[in-house]
Amino acid sequence: MTQAPGIERWMLEAPRVKLPASALDAFQTAFQTRDLTLLPPGVPRWLFLEWLAREGWLLHGSPRADIQTFEARTPHDLSGDPFSGRTGVFASSDGLWALMYALRDKTRVKRMLNMALQRRGETGQWSTVRYFLSLAPHDRGGEVQPRVQPTDGRALLRPGSVYVLPPGGFEQIPPYVWPGVGEVQEPQWINPNPVRPVLRVPLSPADFPLAVRTHHADTIDARCEADPWGFPWLD
Repeated sequence: MTQAPGIERWMLEAPRVKLPASALDAFQTAFQTRDLTLLPPGVPRWLFLEWLAREGWLLHGSPRADIQTFEARTPHDLSGDPFSGRTGVFASSDGLWALMYALRDKTRVKRMLNMALQRRGETGQWSTVRYFLSLAPHDRGGEVQPRVQPTDGRALLRPGSVYVLPPGGFEQIPPYVWPGVGEVQEPQWINPNPVRPVLRVPLSPADFPLAVRTHHADTIDARCEADPWGFPWLD
């Protein structure tokens, strides 16, 4: 597989954590009873989301805490693949990707640039999931480039929710070839019909274990238009 120059520079891996059996048992009990107070203390909630995904549930992150039913919508998407721009209810089989959508502060974030994917190796095996997250703050005072922007994207996060969705009716994005990278697979799923969640998991920025970059929305939008497959269009 051909590897794009510098791809490892911007894609991150999740921390490797080995949980004791007692924590996994607590996850099971908390989910079965829908009582999140039973989650093991001191264990980051992103690990609970990862456990839910391994159990076959899908996840949808949102800053809202009051969603009863998800309706189909067409997202604003800069991806080069045709799947990501379809109309439907989107969900993820990866907890960290869902967290990105849950924690961004929409009142301060103009655009989010994110990715979660696996790459197929020369032996045919899929890699671990690699991640990228960058947030573009809103311009202030009519300036093209604000004088002061957060240099750490974590300053643009706020508490949010990840909703647990039943997998029935969802279709996963098929593997596709990313020019210069090779065959990739995203943990993205879509359902053309309304979906009712079975559980809401409240989360805070402290639950997100990865670095968060910042960028200027207009600059990246222009680079995307010139080179749709150039994600993440970094300097």
